[in-house]
Amino acid sequence: MSIELDTETFPSFSQHVFAKWSPVLLAPISGSYERLVIGCAVANEDGYHLEMANALNRLGCLYSSRADGVLFAVELAEKALKHDLVERGIEALLQPKGLLSGVALGELREAEGSSLSEIARDWMRVLSSLYDADASFEVVAKPDLMVAASQKSGKSEDRLPQLVLKHVSSKNLEIAQYFNARIAAGKKRRRRSAAHEVEIDYKGRRLVANFATLTAGRLAPAVGNIKQRLWDLKIDRERDAAQAGRSHELMIQVPRPDDPQVTDKQYENLETEYKGLLQQADELKLILRQFNTAEQIGHHIVQKEAA
Repeated sequence: MSIELDTETFPSFSQHVFAKWSPVLLAPISGSYERLVIGCAVANEDGYHLEMANALNRLGCLYSSRADGVLFAVELAEKALKHDLVERGIEALLQPKGLLSGVALGELREAEGSSLSEIARDWMRVLSSLYDADASFEVVAKPDLMVAASQKSGKSEDRLPQLVLKHVSSKNLEIAQYFNARIAAGKKRRRRSAAHEVEIDYKGRRLVANFATLTAGRLAPAVGNIKQRLWDLKIDRERDAAQAGRSHELMIQVPRPDDPQVTDKQYENLETEYKGLLQQADELKLILRQFNTAEQIGHHIVQKEAA
């Protein structure tokens, strides 16, 4: 018996794509050799896909109370890399830029698969202990740890922007109009879900600024929030060329060295984190300033706009 064969007898590889990919690495502890694979970025000339770790609840076992700080870092890393992929496509992998301190792309490799997303998922299954291969591709439930961190951060809304606005209003009402309307209305910042969303507290004639508090009690979430506010300033500056002549600054309130409610160890940790944030600001070509009171920040704004 003879069997006639033709090209339709064999599986077709016509739908396969070729792409380049890199693991997304996070150093959760500053100065440590420890690295976590928190994502896989895949791109070619036609598009990109970023597959992130989807089993972040496991961080609780590794880092206990410090896990919320690592979660913030993962969230920021995703936004930073996704923004770069949207802006530069495959160039974001071929010529990676500094993303965030502690975050980097690993070795660039080539792969073939049925789709960019499939390539990313296959490699995450192999490389990351924070990835659940059995999770739904369409909907990945937010882990309980992430929800808990969000709820905790929501309970302690930073009042610094409102206090700065109050001081500026008492000195110069004309400048007060440049504050975000949300701050003037006393509303909380809404939770953001998209990488392109940014929020700016103040946009004046000579200054664009965000405000944040570096607290001693909940240091990791505070640092995560400050990194987010830095990233917002960077994106806002890149989107509006007309702002080239304006200074982009993040102003943070820190405890005084003689604050009786802050221990020597806590203040030492504050200084360590502040140095790391300064480095982050330098990498993003932004200005980071520290003050002890909201009044000092308000005075700086008034002086800056009057210069």
